[in-house]
Amino acid sequence: MGILTMIGIFGANGFIGRHLVARLAAGPERVRAVSRHFDPVFAATLPPEVEVVQADLADDIAMASALADLRVVVQLVSTSSPGLQNRYAVSDIRDNVLPQVSFLEACVAAKVERYVFLSSGGTVYGQPQTLPIPETHPARPLSSHGMTKLVVEQYVDMYGRLHGLPYVVLRVANPFGPGQTFRKGQGLIPALLQRHAQGLPVRIINGGEAIRDFLYIDDLTDAVAASIASPAAAMRTINVGSGEGRRIMDVIEAVEAVLGQRFAREDGGRRDSDVDANVLDITLARDLLGWSPRTSFLEGLRRTLRG
Repeated sequence: MGILTMIGIFGANGFIGRHLVARLAAGPERVRAVSRHFDPVFAATLPPEVEVVQADLADDIAMASALADLRVVVQLVSTSSPGLQNRYAVSDIRDNVLPQVSFLEACVAAKVERYVFLSSGGTVYGQPQTLPIPETHPARPLSSHGMTKLVVEQYVDMYGRLHGLPYVVLRVANPFGPGQTFRKGQGLIPALLQRHAQGLPVRIINGGEAIRDFLYIDDLTDAVAASIASPAAAMRTINVGSGEGRRIMDVIEAVEAVLGQRFAREDGGRRDSDVDANVLDITLARDLLGWSPRTSFLEGLRRTLRG
């Protein structure tokens, strides 16, 4: 019998991580879920064949141990957020670049066969010169969050070229779905629900005119699974989004329509670190991954508000 290999999901306790663990655990390969901490309720729902490892990305020894026997690494760990704007740029570099580089070195030493890094398609490009935005578009972030993601992308590419670490960078749009909570100023839909539940008015930033690309979580986990399986995706950077843009105000009104309630609103002022529009061109994902989103925005919204 050959040595059993596994897929390691780092950042497994987060919104994307939880859904991805469930998606990949249903597949043929074993899954190791790694996170700095685990919510006990979530951990109790995991199937017994999922190996749970509690370890911090900044702990080099713990990471080396967590990488043992992994064929694939999916890296989701991030403490940054575009919602924090640029108030913590130095902390972003310390917490979201340095540990990532150490981790890449550990992955090279562990002879990982595929490294999947989830980057931010919503922030790495900056103000768009064209819509939808292809992967060849210049990357000029306006936020520290986007800048740290871009810097890590460059390190991933460098380690891939110099050390033969096969990688896939996925530039992901704005994911949403059941179980998403509002944290670090991130996640429009949970932010709306939280403010409403607290009896507070919804803050409308930049007049609600900004255009964003929203991707349902099941479509995202399908894209990650495809990026693991596709030989053509190796050493590539790929946009993963819906390919459609929606005004923030239209999203607010859609949530109100599904709930049958109207939110109180207040002017949230301007935010210079936000781009006016972001819609990703997903042609390359279709070509290399054989993937396309299957869930309409409205259906995803219904599932989210139901869940």
